[in-house]
Amino acid sequence: MFTGLTTELCAKAWALVTPAIEKAAETGAIRGAVGDLVVMDPARPGTILWAGSIGDTEDKTYGYAVAKAKVAERTGLDTSRVRMDQPHLYTAGDIVYPGGVVRHGMVVAFSGVEGEADEMIAEWFIAAVRGLARLAFVSDRGPDATGTRYLGD
Repeated sequence: MFTGLTTELCAKAWALVTPAIEKAAETGAIRGAVGDLVVMDPARPGTILWAGSIGDTEDKTYGYAVAKAKVAERTGLDTSRVRMDQPHLYTAGDIVYPGGVVRHGMVVAFSGVEGEADEMIAEWFIAAVRGLARLAFVSDRGPDATGTRYLGD
């Protein structure tokens, strides 16, 4: 039975995203395939649901990912939006780097490459989670789960 966002769903999404990170590094689009990702629990604000890493990470990259996620969760904004549009929302001790993303009720942050690339990777992860969740939801309930009618039906 489909149960929404779980650690298992996050692990499946991460398995889809990590090859994309590696390919982006291989082609020079980003400066390396290394970093940490955190997913906040939408049911328990302030709580990390899941974390993943790629490459030879440092303790600080995990700490940065957590800090980015906390700013994004508190403000309800991507950390790049806070930095560019609403810097008045920062509080003492907040991290000021991009990489935290708020989409569709999810807060995800990545740290390890550079801010803009970190944010891109967080968005890739959210897209993978949403896609996998939709597939699981529909397969659990049958093709008419959404009530959508298709041409030819």
